[in-house]
Amino acid sequence: METALPDVRVPKPDKPEGFSRSWQELFPRPAPIVCDLGAGNGRFAAAYAELHPEWNVLAVERKWSRVRKIERAAEIRRLPNLRTLWFPWDDLLLFWSRASSCREIHVLFPDPWPKRRHRIRRTLTARVLAALYRALEPGGCFRLLTDDSDYYGAVERMVAALPGFDRTEHPVEFPWSHFETIFRSKGDPLYGAIWQKGNRETKEKRRGSP
Repeated sequence: METALPDVRVPKPDKPEGFSRSWQELFPRPAPIVCDLGAGNGRFAAAYAELHPEWNVLAVERKWSRVRKIERAAEIRRLPNLRTLWFPWDDLLLFWSRASSCREIHVLFPDPWPKRRHRIRRTLTARVLAALYRALEPGGCFRLLTDDSDYYGAVERMVAALPGFDRTEHPVEFPWSHFETIFRSKGDPLYGAIWQKGNRETKEKRRGSP
């Protein structure tokens, strides 16, 4: 099922450095792609790459100091399946992501902009979520985790408007990110969900079933 993006005229950003046609070009071998968007200091990305050496983990971060920190962690922990991209991840989804190219996309603790007048600055807009859906392969998952209930509710409503995204569960626990460790240590409530992109063939079978 294809999801069209709204026709909004915005300037196309320059291509990310080292990135030409496919995200796979960033890695030494082909494997399913997992994206950690807004990776911060890379704690989750590095732990996930270590747990899943059979996957390629791409940490996307717009702050150069954090990118260098993740790169050093990959070198020290010898994680050839972990790569970084210094780029705004909303632009990556909107302009440079190929359809059905990612197995998993994780967005952990995006800037909440809790004040009503600042909410327009939130990165997870309906347009970005539509691009995220397009980038996932059939059966792929999008995971959101935040400490802001209002942001979570807004994303949940926008995702519900996308046909083919269904809530799902993950069979195992994910490693904690830096912010998740902080919030859980303080006992703060967290809000999150995992949505799975439906398989077109499966949905066609359901549609044709009696």
